[in-house]
Amino acid sequence: MIVRKFNLKFKFQKKRHFMMIKRPKIVCMGDSLTEGYGISQADCWCSLLQKEMSLEMVNSGISGDTTGGMLARFQPMVIDHNPSHVIILGGTNDLWYGHSDAQIIANILAMTRHARHHEISAIIGIPTPFFDEMTPPDTGLFMDTTGYRERIEGFQERLRQFATKDGLPTIDFSIGMEPSLFMADGLHPNEAGHQVMAQQAKAVLEVVLE
Repeated sequence: MIVRKFNLKFKFQKKRHFMMIKRPKIVCMGDSLTEGYGISQADCWCSLLQKEMSLEMVNSGISGDTTGGMLARFQPMVIDHNPSHVIILGGTNDLWYGHSDAQIIANILAMTRHARHHEISAIIGIPTPFFDEMTPPDTGLFMDTTGYRERIEGFQERLRQFATKDGLPTIDFSIGMEPSLFMADGLHPNEAGHQVMAQQAKAVLEVVLE
């Protein structure tokens, strides 16, 4: 009789625990690489992933935003959606403005801690590369691109190191990206580029969500 009561209690606790587990819902927090600069919303990697994996997803990307801006809007545009996971992809605009890798990663770290506090699992996105040889001098870019490619490459590596040290999964959006997958500015992926990004995200999420 005592054993039976224990089993019933255990089954109740197990059922209660199962009910507390969030159904997969993913917020994509980022900048133009997430919002889908220059392409339709339906063609950005977040939308492609939602369709292919039948997941509930929210695109919280804002073109031109920095990780500081992302941190400032993390509550209304991530936490208030009550997701199970958040993909954080940012930093390239910070590099435009000359922010240090340390400051960018500090902002990303803060976002992961906010997520953890609200029982949201964070996934770190490694940004796409920059192909400066594609950028003609009259494209209207508002800053000198000298050294920008190298800065992105250095940041990518430091971000990978941060994620590994902090035990966070990563989606490396730089994998498989080549010049033909970018717009004329060499910075923003085109429709084909977003398809590659979606496949990279899918490969990671299939493991994370299993």
